[in-house]
Amino acid sequence: MSNPYTPGSPVAPVAGMVPPELAKKAANMQLMGILSIVFAFCCGCVGLILSIIVLVQAGSVQTTLAQYGSPPDLMNKVSTGKTCAIIALVIMGIGIVIGVIANVAQLAVQRGG
Repeated sequence: MSNPYTPGSPVAPVAGMVPPELAKKAANMQLMGILSIVFAFCCGCVGLILSIIVLVQAGSVQTTLAQYGSPPDLMNKVSTGKTCAIIALVIMGIGIVIGVIANVAQLAVQRGG
């Protein structure tokens, strides 16, 4: 008898029996999404990396969770991670725009004065 959690297994996964590794991955995505917001304020590179990781993996994790009946608690964790990652990217984008405007203003003051 083959293991239903083995990738490429001919046995279809049973709804509701999510492998612990997949549940942990969903929880980690939520954590990384939240941390990406925190790091967006202090060290943007880390926040950017975490955001990208979450956004790249979210689709495949949601697809895999759909095979197990889309457990709402795990789907919500992935969704929360995605939302937080997008918020972090917006925060970093706003920070970059403000930084560019501040630098341009400083150059204008230096040349004008």
